[in-house]
Amino acid sequence: MLRAQSPIKVHEATKEKVRYAALMAGLKQAELVERAVDEYVERHREDFAQRMEQAQEALLGGKSATLAYSLGVGEADVQRVGGVAADQLGVRRPRRATSNQASSPEGQSARGSHSSASAAAKTKPKSTSRRRSSAKRQSAA
Repeated sequence: MLRAQSPIKVHEATKEKVRYAALMAGLKQAELVERAVDEYVERHREDFAQRMEQAQEALLGGKSATLAYSLGVGEADVQRVGGVAADQLGVRRPRRATSNQASSPEGQSARGSHSSASAAAKTKPKSTSRRRSSAKRQSAA
């Protein structure tokens, strides 16, 4: 099996532990880390499953439950400090316009927008010149 080269950042003391443990076990450092992670995941499998269930319940419970879960508090605490307004439940706020969207016709982005391009074509007279915009003009010197 090919191993990916993706370094992880750990304290120098941890690096030393990995070096010595790998040497004592007769393994490469990558093999030791792989086995250690596998063992950790196996030992904590029930914790991971419980956390996944809690996250799923929070997501299915609506905005108040999701907010409470992400803050690590109970839903009652979220409600006590103001909760989520009834008009905000299940409603996403529209994105703020970027500077391109705010200044271009029809509130659209100037790049890649068909309606903006057609609106611009209607307002500007078409050029009869076949010269490309990137071509250099010769100076009249």
